[in-house]
Amino acid sequence: MMNQWRPKLGAVIGVVCIAACGIAETFAQAPYPNKPVKIVVPFAAGSGTDIVARAMAEEFSKALGQQFVVDNKAGASAQIAAEFVAKAAPDGYTLFVTTNTPHSANPHLFKKLNYEPVKDFTPIARTIYLPFVLVVDPTLGVNSIADLVERVKLQPGKFSYAFGNSSGQVAGAAFVGAFGGSATAIPYKSTPPAMTDLIGGQVQFMFVDLAAGSALMKAGKLKPLAVAGERRSDLLSGLPTVSE
Repeated sequence: MMNQWRPKLGAVIGVVCIAACGIAETFAQAPYPNKPVKIVVPFAAGSGTDIVARAMAEEFSKALGQQFVVDNKAGASAQIAAEFVAKAAPDGYTLFVTTNTPHSANPHLFKKLNYEPVKDFTPIARTIYLPFVLVVDPTLGVNSIADLVERVKLQPGKFSYAFGNSSGQVAGAAFVGAFGGSATAIPYKSTPPAMTDLIGGQVQFMFVDLAAGSALMKAGKLKPLAVAGERRSDLLSGLPTVSE
């Protein structure tokens, strides 16, 4: 059954801004940027999206001679940030470093959204693809996916998984459903607090993007079991995929 579960799972992160016509008018009137630019991030500081946004903001500031400021608006599966950006002035001074959560997943996870996932935004560029990794609390005594599956099946309802974004949510549900297991999904406003509770033993496993979880994996505080995808990651070459 596990061999049939082959998700191409990862968070696609790109910069988007609203109303392209408004941006064009701004560029025609004055050099851009002539004032600080806000970069809205839909997740908390320390998340993979936040790490990428801060690196970009630093480089943009150097290259364009203007301040680019990261504004974290976490919560409601990125809906708070998406709605804020959708309603911002279409002048190019509010950018959105976003993921598949508000634009691809939320329309299928929520009955109503206070923004149009496609119409309200104009994509500028794809910036990075972050693979997700299945991790567990090292003190759990689980050394492989087979171990985790066996423990979950032997203790139905006793295990829980955390998620701080839609990719983690969907991956966790797909993983448990693939072997007919039973585990409780625990939502968090963002990935960092989810990892904190995983380390503290409040939850047992989660799928985390590599940017957010790599430091804790290297420190031995999170134990990686597999990459959620069809091929191994160059950054974790010794780690098998969930498909394997």
